[in-house]
Amino acid sequence: MTPPLPASRLDVLLREIDLPERAYELAERRYEDLGEWIGRPESGLADYDTHIFVQGSFALGTAIRPVNDSEEYDLDFSCKLRQGVTRQTHSQEQLKNLVGAELAAYRLARQITHPLEPKNRCWRLQYRDELPFHMDIVPGIRTDELQRQVLRERMASGGVPEVLARDIARRALWITDKQHRQFRVLSPEWPSSNPGGYQLWFLSRMQPLAKGLLAEAQIDPVPIYRSKTPLQQAVQLLKRHRDAMFAHDPELKPASVILTTVAGQAYMSGEALPDAIHRILQALEAVRASDTDRILNPVNPLENFADRWVRPDCVNLHLKQNFHLWITQARRDFAEVLAATHEQRLTEMVSDVFDVRVPEGAFRRFVATTAAASITPRHVSLSSPPARPWHEQE
Repeated sequence: MTPPLPASRLDVLLREIDLPERAYELAERRYEDLGEWIGRPESGLADYDTHIFVQGSFALGTAIRPVNDSEEYDLDFSCKLRQGVTRQTHSQEQLKNLVGAELAAYRLARQITHPLEPKNRCWRLQYRDELPFHMDIVPGIRTDELQRQVLRERMASGGVPEVLARDIARRALWITDKQHRQFRVLSPEWPSSNPGGYQLWFLSRMQPLAKGLLAEAQIDPVPIYRSKTPLQQAVQLLKRHRDAMFAHDPELKPASVILTTVAGQAYMSGEALPDAIHRILQALEAVRASDTDRILNPVNPLENFADRWVRPDCVNLHLKQNFHLWITQARRDFAEVLAATHEQRLTEMVSDVFDVRVPEGAFRRFVATTAAASITPRHVSLSSPPARPWHEQE
């Protein structure tokens, strides 16, 4: 099938930075294969009602091509044990080792050459189908009702509608973290996370909330990606600009979860992509101008996504300053790209700013007939009502 003509110069860019169809197919194949392995009768996790689900950019539909062809595609999973493990019966270390043993068996069965690598919160498996991937698998268990109630109350104080807050809280997890002081001992103190709830919140921002659909919505194994909303596309474009700007110092770049959160809060359903970019950049500028050290997790408002900005071990990275520099540069660059009226200049700018080489003539019809409006400051509200979600099965 011939793909439709791009509707704007931003769509030309998106075609070049979006993942190839084959990458999604390979990710889905690996997801299904891992799920089948863990769910087989002889699995070491067979007695724990284990559920694997995708999280991160693949789940949100905001994954993009790496700037460098040598970089790996990052596929994030949660491995949730829904019965047989509690904070009273297992330590975090025991849970992590339980999941790790089955992943080690999977690695041998699939002849993956790289060893299973323990990270702070997850296990990492590196492999190659036709493209280089690594899978990060975070072990977790269900939270208790008390924690869910706490999360519901926190979200309500932040303006999340009750029905949405209830479904988000139901997806919260206790997870493992080897840096946690209680990692090796039985303890009621475990780190919490809610990737499924965040996914639900983000996807709820894409379209108006429809009553009665919350309870019926389900998360697909790998998200719908062939038809993206302007919110997803805007996040992809912002991430690509960031990746190109920090290509030589990737550890200094702004965190994806921060720019994705600000974008989700700022987005107004129904906007065209240029308007969405305009609004999100203004929201980012408001964050910069406020000089805040806090970007709160919308599904757990006591969690600060910007905590690394002030952590002593990260001071040398100057993460806050780099975030501010990126916002200033992004506003300038997107304004110039949207306002350019000469094809050669636009092509050169896209190459410099996004590290993207577009086919010759790709921009011709967009600069020959009209000049897009430049981005100028205007007031942006960060509290527009959320919308219909798309979430995981519990």
